[in-house]
Amino acid sequence: MKLTAEQIQANWIEFNTNIETYITGDRKQRLLDFYSKYEDRIILMPAAHKKEYHSAFPGGYVDHVNRVVKAALSMSAVWEGFGCDMTTFTTEELVFSAINHDLGKMGQQEGEYYQPNDSKWHVEKLGQIYKFNTDIPAMKVPERSLFILQEIGCKVTDSSQPSYVNERLLPI
Repeated sequence: MKLTAEQIQANWIEFNTNIETYITGDRKQRLLDFYSKYEDRIILMPAAHKKEYHSAFPGGYVDHVNRVVKAALSMSAVWEGFGCDMTTFTTEELVFSAINHDLGKMGQQEGEYYQPNDSKWHVEKLGQIYKFNTDIPAMKVPERSLFILQEIGCKVTDSSQPSYVNERLLPI
């Protein structure tokens, strides 16, 4: 798939609108500042390195994340419609997770995760359009995602415990 410049720009606007709409407080501003700082990189990032994988094309990362946000909200509504207990998470937590689930694919703040593959053989024979950057520390994508969020001071919560537990049991 190939996205036009207009599609890439529209996806970026949708991406930022999801943050503006669903994220609140300090996390919202930290995410907006971070994504603005790395806009040039993130807006054109692929979501995968191999053509057979999802969204392995320029602009694929943001396109993929937007689809995950839509799917998460849609599935949440379906489950709620079937009477499921939806009190274990908030819509903000759901969207925050969807937006940042693959953030580690950006690499480090000083080095991209995916780089264009300079091996014609790997591209033609294996479909590896991109290669992994071996100049950045090896880390799994989910762990790198959490590392980046932690690095920018963006709080990640554990919603497995109701907030009242912390308020009632822990001293202030």
